[in-house]
Amino acid sequence: MEEKILLVEDDPVLQKLYSDLLTSAGLHYETASDGETGYQKMSEGGWKLVLLDLMLPKMNGLDIVKKLKEDPPQNPLGKIVFLTNLEQGKEVGEIKGLGYEYVIKSDLDPNQFINKVKSSLI
Repeated sequence: MEEKILLVEDDPVLQKLYSDLLTSAGLHYETASDGETGYQKMSEGGWKLVLLDLMLPKMNGLDIVKKLKEDPPQNPLGKIVFLTNLEQGKEVGEIKGLGYEYVIKSDLDPNQFINKVKSSLI
């Protein structure tokens, strides 16, 4: 079965970098460039892994997961890992409180990114 990954990232440079890394690792993925599109794709479900940026235009990552808790996807939704450059603060506390993992984008080198994706798919 194909591993479906959804990458929700609004920064075009980072989206291209992550897309190139996922492609080179032979992983199948789709992208969304804003929270509204990300929410629509996530609400369909069927994703094995969602890499979800915290700060997005139209709807931030936390709002997306809260809305999905209220109105669950039609098909199961796999693991969600937040991508953020915030190392502390209210949002990071909320991510932890809701039971999600997060990674600091600026701390990840390409190998660490792919290793995190692969370990999250297990």
